Amino acid sequence: MNKIKQFLYAKGILTNAPYKKINSINKLLKLPFENTPNYKRVYHVDLSGLDLSKEKDMFTGPLPKDYVSPEDTEKLRIVTNWTTDVIWPVADKLPPDFNPIKELESAKTPTDTIKLHKSGKTGKGISIAIIDQRLNLEHPEYADNIKYYSVFGPWDKNGIDYHGSLVSGCAVGHTTGTAPDADLYYFAAPILVDGKQDRKYINEAIRKLLETNKALPENDKIRFLSCSWGGPKDKGVDKTKMLFDECEKNGIMVIGGSYKEMSTYVPYDKRYKNKTNRIGIPTDGKTTPFWQGGYYYTRQGGASSTFPYIAGILACATQGNALFFTRQNWPDELRDIIKRTATNSPEQGLVINPDGIAQAVAKITKEMEKQIIINKSKQNE
Repeated sequence: MNKIKQFLYAKGILTNAPYKKINSINKLLKLPFENTPNYKRVYHVDLSGLDLSKEKDMFTGPLPKDYVSPEDTEKLRIVTNWTTDVIWPVADKLPPDFNPIKELESAKTPTDTIKLHKSGKTGKGISIAIIDQRLNLEHPEYADNIKYYSVFGPWDKNGIDYHGSLVSGCAVGHTTGTAPDADLYYFAAPILVDGKQDRKYINEAIRKLLETNKALPENDKIRFLSCSWGGPKDKGVDKTKMLFDECEKNGIMVIGGSYKEMSTYVPYDKRYKNKTNRIGIPTDGKTTPFWQGGYYYTRQGGASSTFPYIAGILACATQGNALFFTRQNWPDELRDIIKRTATNSPEQGLVINPDGIAQAVAKITKEMEKQIIINKSKQNE
């Protein structure tokens, strides 16, 4: 048995125990509160004895706000998440036209990147860094993409947490990611120090990222950093901003981390209306790898899922356009491209446009190539 599985069994995270029988809807709605709030939710449970046939609103439809807390889910009678490891009632005991397994499977593929992927734009040759919780290194969705992994602070180096698999799957998952062929450099760093939000270990991780990147060959340089950790009032956030500035000076675009565009994006479910003026990222109603194995469907992706999703899209858009990275302030240029290419509709509002981003980057790169040819011909005259 490998070290990760030994750790999981020792902590009681993985278990050979039978499925927990849930015999009432009230107990189903209380699941997020049990053991590890927000982490397990509807996982390794037997719901086969429930009659959910009149509970369609519990599992489908738009959510009332960007984030519905575990307390709110119980009050509103909403189930926001479930995994592949659930025993469901038979079809006639489920709401009409609701199949939770089909719902989960159909939400794996980020459909707005299908055209890019079919054209060969899969992030191949582009390196993405992520700073987040500890990672299950063996999940088949992204295990082959990992090129580097390090754990900072007091954390057990062999431990894993739920959020690492989610963000990695959004970025480089083979079936769930926007850049399934991108390389992943992963830095696990806690956000809490003595129970308070503190960037101490995140800042250590950024320094290590910069050091690691300097040693990489030019073609393998890290181009995008996704950081879903932290808020603008964290201790040490000013130092983080300085380090993020250094990343961008060294050709690494920072996405998230309360840096620059932190309020620009909002998760949404493409099946429902998006009424905000922010740019919608389709990570609500999305399936990602589950940290304990299998997959995890969530009706609310949260802001933290938008950053790795965007990093993957940008990896696809810049694949084969290495010349673009020689432009001065190219990260800010990409931020502007995201905004000006976003689509707008009465039904969904502003929405990220991966194809538009890729076309804009390709156009700029071709113009640069033409200018190089013109300059060379002038030198030869």
